[in-house]
Amino acid sequence: MRVSRAHIAAGIALLLLLMLQYGIWWGEYGVLAKRGVQQQTEQLRQTNQIVLRENRSLSAEVHDLRRGHQLLEERAREDLGLVREGETLFLFYDRGQVPR
Repeated sequence: MRVSRAHIAAGIALLLLLMLQYGIWWGEYGVLAKRGVQQQTEQLRQTNQIVLRENRSLSAEVHDLRRGHQLLEERAREDLGLVREGETLFLFYDRGQVPR
């Protein structure tokens, strides 16, 4: 049984075709790798949207704190119980709830 040149050429062509297909589908830059990168990109976009919303909210709060002395004063009074100089604070308690 003799193998002709045509059979050898066809075998080499088939081998090259299989190697190319492997690279196209499973290679470092293949279709499957591209899909993985696309999924990662979408996840990062979603994460970025969440972080951007948080940043906007924090930036607005910082702006309010820097510009709005009333807000700062309100927070100090509510959270820390601060009183201005010259002010008198009156606390009213129900009977039986007087702190000791």
